[in-house]
Amino acid sequence: MELLQEARSAAEVPLEGKPGKRTENGRRSAFDYILGEGTPFAVDEAYKALRTNVIFSLPSDGAKVIAITSSASGEGKSTAILNLAIAFGQIEKKVLLIDCDLRLPTIAEKLGIKGTPGLSDLLVGRSCPIRQLTDVGICVLPSGTLPPDATALLSSARMGELLTQARERFDYIFLDLPPVTTVADAAILAKHVDGFLLAIKHRGSRYKAISDMLERLALADANVLGYIYTNAEEGGGHYRHYGYGYGYGHSYERSRSNNHFSV
Repeated sequence: MELLQEARSAAEVPLEGKPGKRTENGRRSAFDYILGEGTPFAVDEAYKALRTNVIFSLPSDGAKVIAITSSASGEGKSTAILNLAIAFGQIEKKVLLIDCDLRLPTIAEKLGIKGTPGLSDLLVGRSCPIRQLTDVGICVLPSGTLPPDATALLSSARMGELLTQARERFDYIFLDLPPVTTVADAAILAKHVDGFLLAIKHRGSRYKAISDMLERLALADANVLGYIYTNAEEGGGHYRHYGYGYGYGHSYERSRSNNHFSV
């Protein structure tokens, strides 16, 4: 059964030159941190380093499915995985970003595209072409209509078929997943994922929550590549620095002893 339809250009995505938005308290929105012409050098270089580390963490041939999760909401995972996908698009890799957070999706909003139809609609048999974003060199499948049972959809055979077909068309498939300690979605999809990245928020993530996150991923036999350290001030400026730590490997026992999780 063919689930992935041909990509269609999403003309409503003028990322370049779009004015930054500010919240009521004057802070910049997540849009200001999407990679583009105005991205600060330090942030751009951080994502290039992250891209390189991911490439060397999964050296085998063939398409790769890489997922991101966190221990709680609001830890910057969606912005991080979006920018990582764009970073791979910059080196002319065929990239598909799928918003698998079917409860609190944010990818479509960050990109300025419509969130429906999307993944959930595709999984229940409705028509949904992926969006080709020529400005940033990636394809996107947004979350779609919010379903009554997100876990059932993500654990369905159609989700497995979708990822199998995506591997045939793309070099890298990035999945934005809900926090692993909140719902079971990330653990359920572990069997389809080549490697997990964990979003760890500076002065936000709690050690106990991080430990629980690693425990649940270990029970799912997930391959944890490392973490993306978010929300740390870079030189006191407006932009955030995204760091990357790696070396946890496949074993939770090795992960648990790694001091990168001292937050």
